[in-house]
Amino acid sequence: NSSLPSIARGLRTLEGDSALMAPAPPPPGHAELPPGAPTGLPKSKVPSQADLEQVVQALLGSSSSVESTLAACTTLEAATLRSAACHARVLELGAAKGLVAAMRTHPRNADVQAMALRALQHLAASTASNGPGRIAQAGACSAAVAAMEAHADHILVQQVGCQMLELVAFGGPEPRARSIKEGGVDAATKVLKAHKSVNTVQTAALSALQAMAEEGSECSRKFVELGGVAAFVASLSEHKEDPQVQYWGGLLMRSLSASDPELRAEVQRKLHWQGVELDLEP
Repeated sequence: NSSLPSIARGLRTLEGDSALMAPAPPPPGHAELPPGAPTGLPKSKVPSQADLEQVVQALLGSSSSVESTLAACTTLEAATLRSAACHARVLELGAAKGLVAAMRTHPRNADVQAMALRALQHLAASTASNGPGRIAQAGACSAAVAAMEAHADHILVQQVGCQMLELVAFGGPEPRARSIKEGGVDAATKVLKAHKSVNTVQTAALSALQAMAEEGSECSRKFVELGGVAAFVASLSEHKEDPQVQYWGGLLMRSLSASDPELRAEVQRKLHWQGVELDLEP
């Protein structure tokens, strides 16, 4: 059933949001989320239209301090968490451009990068408001890739960056092509290599690559050239008992090898040597 990946992606994204709202403490040296990071706003504190407009304008101004920028990103992240009505309002106000501007203004601040990416992830899930297309047009894919490169050891930036790229790529042919053109395949493949022991990050990278793989041969070529096959085999071998890694890994490789039976045979052979049996028949 071709709709099953879509359903699984939606369920995994909701679960991922919940997990991201209460992340495990990062390893020493990693930037933590701001104290009291929201898990959603009480109704009495939901920002009004005027509040949201002020927040977006502050981000678009691109001259705010780190503290005020982080506060604005935090407000948008909380307001857009599972709120379709809010998605439409803030997208109309230019929130996608504002969040990207915040990331470009404060590229070295991991807190700003993570919070802006979280808000962009929520907006990318808003297909009714063309969230994927609008945030792609705002430059969110290149901003995410830049953040992932600048904060390569920051687990949350890597995870939410992959999840945002996934939702953009899943949003249709145009945003998918943009996610690939702006370095999404490269970034997600690097995550597979660098964080192979973290199952949630592996799942995020595999599902992002699977969404981009729908583009066809270009994604497959890039993935192979970047050494993705070895990283893929290592990931599924490391997480033999993780159903999410195995599921998204299977979907990814079926997409990548749909027109390349030699790639499918090579991967199955290498996985077999590692004690992993994966059904890759299209």
